[in-house]
Amino acid sequence: MRDEIADVDRAIVELVAKRFYLAAQVGLEKRFLDRALRDEDVEEIVRKRLLTECDARGISVSFSESLVRLLIEESLRWQGEVRKPRPAGQRILVVGGAGRMGRWICRYFRSRGCSLVVNDLAGPVEGYPFESDLARGVREADVIAVSVPMSVAAKVLQNIAAVSPKGLVFDVCSLKAPVERELRAMGRAGLRVASVHPMFGPTSWPLSSGSITFSDCGNGVAVTEAKELFRATGASLVDVSLDQHDDFMASLLGLSHLCLLTFARGVARSPLDLAVLKHSAGTTFSRLSAAAEGLLADSPGLLREIQALNPHTPSIHRRIRDILGEWQQAAAAPDGDAFLRLVEQTRAYFGGIVT
Repeated sequence: MRDEIADVDRAIVELVAKRFYLAAQVGLEKRFLDRALRDEDVEEIVRKRLLTECDARGISVSFSESLVRLLIEESLRWQGEVRKPRPAGQRILVVGGAGRMGRWICRYFRSRGCSLVVNDLAGPVEGYPFESDLARGVREADVIAVSVPMSVAAKVLQNIAAVSPKGLVFDVCSLKAPVERELRAMGRAGLRVASVHPMFGPTSWPLSSGSITFSDCGNGVAVTEAKELFRATGASLVDVSLDQHDDFMASLLGLSHLCLLTFARGVARSPLDLAVLKHSAGTTFSRLSAAAEGLLADSPGLLREIQALNPHTPSIHRRIRDILGEWQQAAAAPDGDAFLRLVEQTRAYFGGIVT
């Protein structure tokens, strides 16, 4: 039981650290927008929200009030210590800055002292200068970050290439097949172009626990420059060839997404009401439910693109069908040896599991 308490303590500390990190990011936004550090209306909303959560779990009012006071005061302290970064002297154009990942890119580079400009068909983004003329924005930028849906990314890159940009150009597409031809053409034309893929979402934390892939499109210097832009994240910077990128993503994204989507679809089609069980803490069902809910919160269009635009997706479908057949045959065998062998073989890949 003490071991379980220690696990809970670690989880509490990790979440508190994440809260203060996010509070610091809010504090930085306040600096950029010239907002006051304290906002009593917002603090009251936070106070009521936390007290309601505590009350629902039977936590005493005295403890709840103390917790609320500590969290708010410490968050304000973190915000108060935040200072605007020194100007980095780089002008960055974020094409697609209104999207979730585009907004993260804007926040990240602004926190590094860069001057940000947004171009997006959706219109201006609060807090950032807006440039409706893509060509003009490209000509004036030191760095052009392309964060648009994969279905339109190729056309956007073509439009950028037509301007013959002097700055560094990179995309953040989850798959490279939709843009590979354009990226290679830009590289052959002598443009400073690289392909980047942050292997985390805009709400992931800490960034140092994630990875960012970099693919050479014919200009090794551009890859080095792109890595330097993201080195401050603390994430692992991984080189992946443009040819192999989507093969990796078929397993890292396509396979994992399909497994969760299949689980979610299977639950949704069950004749039984399983919703009451998804909050049974610690069960495999509850953990998968949480993971599936997180995935389903993503853009349906993005989920489809990851399946539909990866040329390696059919091989993943075949692998899933083959593996399902293996488990089916092993479970139907008269003894449990075949099933146990599959489990042991799979355990070996993951480094073994102590039982």
